[in-house]
Amino acid sequence: MASGQEHDAKFAAILERSYRQTAEFEQPIVKPSWTFPLPFVAFGTSEESSRGETCWGPPPRTLAELRMYALSWAIRSKPDWRRKAKDATIMEKWREEATEQQITLPKYEKLTKNMINFTLTELAAYSELANNPLGLEAGPFDAIWYSDKLITDDLAQLLRTEVAKLEDIPDSEKDWHPGSHDQVLDLVHPSLYPIMYGRTIASTTNTTVAVPYEKSWKIWLSDDINAHCLSEKYSWLPSDFAISSNKPDGVAEARLVSPYINNLHPTTHQQLYCVIEQAIGAFVPLFERVLSQINGSEQDLLREWQKDEVPGGSGRIKVKYGFGTFIGFDRKYVGLRVPCIWASGMRDRGEFETNDQYLDAIEILPEAHEEDNGALKRTFVPYSLRGKTIQCIVKLANIHLTPENKEYAGGSWHVEGMLNERIVASAIYYYDEDNITESRLEFRVTTSPPVYHEQDDELCSKVLYGMERETHCLQSLGSIETKSGRVLAWPNIYQHKVAPFSLKDPTRPGHRKILAVFLVDPSIKPVPSATTVPPQQSEWALRALLEAQQDPRSLVSRLPLELIQAISAELEQVEGGRYLGRREAHEVRTRLMAERKVFLKAREGTVALSFNMCEH
Repeated sequence: MASGQEHDAKFAAILERSYRQTAEFEQPIVKPSWTFPLPFVAFGTSEESSRGETCWGPPPRTLAELRMYALSWAIRSKPDWRRKAKDATIMEKWREEATEQQITLPKYEKLTKNMINFTLTELAAYSELANNPLGLEAGPFDAIWYSDKLITDDLAQLLRTEVAKLEDIPDSEKDWHPGSHDQVLDLVHPSLYPIMYGRTIASTTNTTVAVPYEKSWKIWLSDDINAHCLSEKYSWLPSDFAISSNKPDGVAEARLVSPYINNLHPTTHQQLYCVIEQAIGAFVPLFERVLSQINGSEQDLLREWQKDEVPGGSGRIKVKYGFGTFIGFDRKYVGLRVPCIWASGMRDRGEFETNDQYLDAIEILPEAHEEDNGALKRTFVPYSLRGKTIQCIVKLANIHLTPENKEYAGGSWHVEGMLNERIVASAIYYYDEDNITESRLEFRVTTSPPVYHEQDDELCSKVLYGMERETHCLQSLGSIETKSGRVLAWPNIYQHKVAPFSLKDPTRPGHRKILAVFLVDPSIKPVPSATTVPPQQSEWALRALLEAQQDPRSLVSRLPLELIQAISAELEQVEGGRYLGRREAHEVRTRLMAERKVFLKAREGTVALSFNMCEH
């Protein structure tokens, strides 16, 4: 008869094959229409949880791999890093510095020789994926891209000149963002004059715009989340831009297809329209890089994360797909993507006199492959926007500091928009700054809970993933300097926030100015846009009426003056109709922002779920 040990091994092998086949062949009943991951959509149900919690992100990366990313980013942030990476002497110096700088760290925080060597040899892959003529560079983590060369000096100056027309208005008319303490000046903001479901009229049907809801969402969204991430009241209004099919590797040509950009008058700011078209054309190569690294449905991504070759979604850390834990009422087998820190079962803290002794007892730590194995290139599945019509939401805003108000406290963690707006990526051009300290944009991501390596083994989860009991399943992805002239793009599945900054010289004012473009998922059916939704600004309608009344070729000029005056008075005072006056638009914005604050609060507690280790 076979020994008990052999029997256990055979049983484990059977369970492992069953687990892998389930991961490989299970398909959702209805596949959603989107290709790219969204921050509002569940990635699946946690197989590691006996409670079957909804997962709102990929499996977490090990801290070891995140430290490898940090080392790589520190090197790639150096001037002329690409040339230096080809110099064997400099590479050896970097290797020595990386080793020396972690001497005082505990062993579970140190990068191994393999990790350092993998990171250094991977630099060649980063160089290959970049674009030298356009200055495209990979940022601190996958799918974050930037360039300091995309926008020419002439275009930047033209942007500053044209935006000055929006800034040069009486103080009483300036739109300081609510709650910003008169620091954030909104010049063009999508929360003003948004789509109002059930009220905003679509010109193609002459009926009100309906919430774009998909039946398949019921599978991917739980009922308690629907109420928070899907707005049934408001939506930001994008404009459509046709992207040229020429110059496949260069700056694209973008042409506005829609009649207007929301909150930017097409006649008054005609030149600014041209600048925005050129800027969006320049953003296209960055957007393509971002989309190429998140290309694939959630189910495709999940299957990859569950394979040996791509543990945790990357392949940098060696995998050990062995015994896991029997959990839940169905006693489902869970495989381990990385080795447990204990070779022969969890050690109890009570066995050791000090915490240092407990940590020193750790027997196994993650290990990387000896050198670059193509992990970075495997994440890159080229996606082109050339020849497509894309939908973009445009925003222009400034941050102003004064000697009386000289510190910007920083922003809050957030993603852009809500589910119905379908924003898949963001790009920001930092086109002007003066007299401010270094400013950075920080990133983090929501993950699923880590695999239980053994029941209630909190130390293992802390050492491997940086997650402890009752902490949110979030991982930091690093930050990047947002210096003047830089264009930065990233996927909307990453949360981001502006880090604090202040005046360099506290005796005089300073500012930072941005052009932001939010890209609607280009793989889906177009959402309602400025192509199908006429302007809702009553002042625009009034201006058009008065201009038509002055034009002898217009039929409006034949109307009696009394009728023109009556229509004008109605446009200025109307509420609840097709058009909004400025006062009502601000009231709508207040309600829209309140709704999104509820979403952000709910998301913090639900999407970024807490890592709770069950007592089985």
